[in-house]
Amino acid sequence: MTDPLATAIIVAALVVAAYGLFAALRDRRMDGLHLAGLGVLEVLLLVQAVLGLVKVGGDEGPADGATFVGYLLGVLLIPPAGAGWGVLERSRWGPAVIVVAGLSVAVMIVRMGQIWDGTVV
Repeated sequence: MTDPLATAIIVAALVVAAYGLFAALRDRRMDGLHLAGLGVLEVLLLVQAVLGLVKVGGDEGPADGATFVGYLLGVLLIPPAGAGWGVLERSRWGPAVIVVAGLSVAVMIVRMGQIWDGTVV
């Protein structure tokens, strides 16, 4: 895993979650900035996925490669699912879904780093 990219993904995910929380607390609906943030997050995750798959395919990476690849591909589904659900939910709970999506991505990236480093948790 690339540590600077993982850090950038975590920061982006937390910024998206914070903006979603701000909107939810103000009883606002999801807007274009939420979608843009999720789009940026998805692009970063796609870059991470490509780099991760290349490294795992080149015999570099964790001992449990299957679990790592599962996380790597699974995390790609969260921003689009959050965006879709957030758009469909026309109340304050739309941005709340974005909060959950952002926090989920951050936690999954941290866990992927632990798997990559061989940390047992």
